[in-house]
Amino acid sequence: MTTKTKRSNKYILAELFAALLAILILGYVFARFEAFENLYFFSRSHESWELDEIIIMVLLSPVFLLWLAVRRWSEAQQEAKLRAQRESQLAYQATHDPLTGLANRISLEDRLTQAVARCNRNSSRIAVLMIDLDDFKKVNDSLGHDAGDRLLRQIAQQLAKDIRAEDTIARFGGDELVAVLNCDRGQAACLSTVERILQCCNNKTLIDGVMVATSASIGVTFYPDSGQENLVPDQLIRQADQALYRAKLAGKNRYELFDGESARTIKSLFAQREEFKAALLNQELALYYQPQVNTKTGQVIGAEALLRWQHPTLGLRSPISFLEAIEDHPLIIELGEWVINQALAQLERWQQQGLQLKLSVNISAFHIQQDNFAERLLCLSKQYPTVRPGCLELEITETGVLDDFAQVAKVMAQCQDLGFTFALDDFGTGYASLSYLQSLPAELIKIDRSFVRDVLDDPKDLRMINGIISLAKVFSLPVIAEGVESKAQQDKLLSLGCELAQGYFYAKALPEQEFLEWLNHWQEPGANQQALPPLPCTKTDYLAT
Repeated sequence: MTTKTKRSNKYILAELFAALLAILILGYVFARFEAFENLYFFSRSHESWELDEIIIMVLLSPVFLLWLAVRRWSEAQQEAKLRAQRESQLAYQATHDPLTGLANRISLEDRLTQAVARCNRNSSRIAVLMIDLDDFKKVNDSLGHDAGDRLLRQIAQQLAKDIRAEDTIARFGGDELVAVLNCDRGQAACLSTVERILQCCNNKTLIDGVMVATSASIGVTFYPDSGQENLVPDQLIRQADQALYRAKLAGKNRYELFDGESARTIKSLFAQREEFKAALLNQELALYYQPQVNTKTGQVIGAEALLRWQHPTLGLRSPISFLEAIEDHPLIIELGEWVINQALAQLERWQQQGLQLKLSVNISAFHIQQDNFAERLLCLSKQYPTVRPGCLELEITETGVLDDFAQVAKVMAQCQDLGFTFALDDFGTGYASLSYLQSLPAELIKIDRSFVRDVLDDPKDLRMINGIISLAKVFSLPVIAEGVESKAQQDKLLSLGCELAQGYFYAKALPEQEFLEWLNHWQEPGANQQALPPLPCTKTDYLAT
């Protein structure tokens, strides 16, 4: 090879090297200023290329293709990662409660099914707990649902930390939680865990600057247990719920174990509630009216509305036969509002007939302790604008409101501002009558019939009535005696200073038309004003809502 040829080859190599270097530098510059980015997106949105663009692509093809490969590989990795995250998130959302982060009902059913199968296979044992926070509704009502959610989330997360990894805790709904505990260390150790859960819930928490005291009631059922083999998860949860109901009835902040006899009782209770709910819907309820008389003047001053149920098969039923089943249930609120509405409608009809009477109705403790009681009462009364609120008297019992004097006094004051009046019913039967009288603003005291019944024969009852009348005078309150059955009882009460009375001596509880007939007879000139002869007195005829 000649020198000229060698020199020519060197030039060619140098030119190729320079061209390659130029391409790399140009590619670097293009990459630096996002030219590849533009070319890449352009290539994805256009199917045809101009000649100059093809030349650029050809010139830059090594760098461009390398960049394109890296870019597509990176995108594929990112898409796979996002897809995996979405799938994981969807799987979590499908099995967990969004508020508390605990397992949800779907996950609970799956885990409980597995636990039951494991018990059947290995002869092991589990406990199912239904956990309900006591009076949690008050937190939502007073501080708002956001504060309630934060409190529930805090308690749930603490409980999740306190149970073992092999156990399960799930949010069942609202403020109810369900736990499934392995009882491999025996029932006693399992109940120790239940007590620890109780202690965890029994706490004070600062929410929005307010110290909130919390507690819980727990129902517990074990599986398998005597006579409980081959139960499905839903049955175990129902058993725990029935035990929870017993814990609530026993005073809350405690746990109760499921047993068959109690379950039958609760099942009967549920059946009674459903039957009563149907009675409300089918308009089987009615109000009867027992007159209240001023024994000194003979004037009928008003009446007490007493609830009756015209049962389709059992006939006329008094409240004592069905109210116990609903006294701490929202149904009692629905019933209370029905009674108030009926009483207001009755007052309107009486006024249209020229009768000016006061009508009293009984209000349950559960009903009057609702924060919106006064608001709902006002809403009902607005439907009867011609009825003065003072014509409707609300009766509350001492034993019913002992739990929260302050709340009841607050609600009473709100209702009195609207013009309604209150009577303290069954006075003297509780153990805090003086505190009751001092704490609750009322316009009338009702002497319980149990004292009136033996006032002629029992010195203790006589002293009790005398004491109530004297106490009423201190507070400048009138008194009315219930259960007056004879003229001798009436005269004795009158001599003690009790002028107002109601009872069988005057009339039993009567339906509307019969009450009007009795009233017309009572008001006739020269009438005996002892419309009905004395009848055997039964407790049921004096019970109202």
